[in-house]
Amino acid sequence: MSKSDSTKAQIMRAAISQFTRLGFEGAAMREIANEAQVNIGLIRYHFGNKADLYRDTLAFVSEQYNEVCLAALQQARDTGSVEELIYSWLAAPIIHWQDSTVASGEEVLCFLNKMGYEEPELTREVYESHYSYALQEWQEAVQAHFPDMARADWLWCLTCLRGMYFNIVAHNDFTLWGLPAIQGKEPAIRRLAADTVALLRTYTEN
Repeated sequence: MSKSDSTKAQIMRAAISQFTRLGFEGAAMREIANEAQVNIGLIRYHFGNKADLYRDTLAFVSEQYNEVCLAALQQARDTGSVEELIYSWLAAPIIHWQDSTVASGEEVLCFLNKMGYEEPELTREVYESHYSYALQEWQEAVQAHFPDMARADWLWCLTCLRGMYFNIVAHNDFTLWGLPAIQGKEPAIRRLAADTVALLRTYTEN
């Protein structure tokens, strides 16, 4: 890694810390610079303003997130199990994360969770260009097992799944609610996947 790349990684790591704990509005460029141990001018040189830094960091970690999740999804497809499809995607950032130079998989999950609370104007472009296509591929793989399920029911189940998932994975030092960390995240995600399949089946059997 070049010195320039190392500096950018250092800045993005500090940005994830600040944006996740304080949100976009609460995070200050000066505090990001202090945590990264660089001056603000260096941040502006590499990233521009605060919104640019947020979007560039989000795009960078989204690419890493997609890579590990899509690889896990491909392996899960070979099993033919819908429970494995759900579990593999949810667990991938925790058990298959490759490069923690900027953030660990769990830190990225917390950052992505906080993204859902930001203004759409801040996140929409990166979400659509770097994040949503992989998520859509996973959703289509799961939906293929429930072809008769109504769209409204599917969206409701997705909403429930997202809420329960982030309750499991986002409770650490970066947590939004200050709740204690959940121990044994992998078994908890496995149970969540099984419960989700059971819920999806109730909608298709009725």
